[in-house]
Amino acid sequence: AVKGTNSGDFGQTNSCGTSLAAGASCTINVTFTPTASGTRTASLTVTDNASNSPQTAGLTGTGAGLPSLTPASLTFSSQTLGTTSTAQSVTLSNPQATALGITSIAVTGANSGDFGQTSNCGSSLAAGASCTINVTFTPTATGSRTASLTVTDNASNSPQTAGLTGTGAGLPSLA
Repeated sequence: AVKGTNSGDFGQTNSCGTSLAAGASCTINVTFTPTASGTRTASLTVTDNASNSPQTAGLTGTGAGLPSLTPASLTFSSQTLGTTSTAQSVTLSNPQATALGITSIAVTGANSGDFGQTSNCGSSLAAGASCTINVTFTPTATGSRTASLTVTDNASNSPQTAGLTGTGAGLPSLA
């Protein structure tokens, strides 16, 4: 059995059965599926009729965080209709131990046409790497404009999103 504080992060399968012949051995395969980031520990415990029962083996694994976008939102100041703002950047980080397969990076939501994006992310982001997504705001109407930057990938927390907000300002006029 797997026991200890983080026992739910480890699993085991074995070929031992309920009895083991003298001089024989069996195999216990342990898996690690972290439920949180950081160091995770537990023990593999075999309880039997031997004088040194139970036998234990320590288990340790490190849970990596999930991909994320930083910052979680961008706010653009008032921008004249039809003109493009200076770009603001969002960082996509991949703290996982494996490469992140990126399916798409898009602007979605109510006023998605008012925001544009370019990135250096490509279709794969290496383990422990990050990339930059630049977002611009070109309002097509006055007032508050909202959308989301959406990254779709093969991570368990896909899609990652960042909120986008800007204000469209009218053109100056003579009174």
